[in-house]
Amino acid sequence: MKSRTAIRVAICPFLYLGVPIIASLIGNETVTTVVWIGYVFLLIPIGILRMIEFYRTNDGTTIPSRIFNALFRAPLALFGLVCLVVGIGIVGWVLYNLFVERQKDYSGPSFITGIASFGVGIPLILFGLATLKSSFRRKEEIVLSPEEQEAFEHEEDDEEQAV
Repeated sequence: MKSRTAIRVAICPFLYLGVPIIASLIGNETVTTVVWIGYVFLLIPIGILRMIEFYRTNDGTTIPSRIFNALFRAPLALFGLVCLVVGIGIVGWVLYNLFVERQKDYSGPSFITGIASFGVGIPLILFGLATLKSSFRRKEEIVLSPEEQEAFEHEEDDEEQAV
């Protein structure tokens, strides 16, 4: 294993498991709160995005990678479904306040510029649909002809000799 990969493998468990332990041991309440806010708003979303990226780039050639792909489909689909429902809720709330009855809690603009107040609703819907689609889609297998396989192996050998 390369040294960069080994460092990343060592840092990840420390960040995701060690930060909450360290935060609970800190005596100062303000510092503990800041650490927890950083953990919730930075580390957890970054971890989710890294897992999604790993899922999408994982080829599924080994048994552990196949198991990961099978187990990660359910949380990925749930994440996409939540994004889709929240986006539809935002768009529905804006449309209801524009066309049916304006609620006192609605602080959006009037009808003409009200369509622009969808905010993150449309991107959430698009991201949710794309995530749901990727969680249920089977990964395409790449089949190389014998000539392409030989050229690929030759290129790998050249890269290894260059390093």
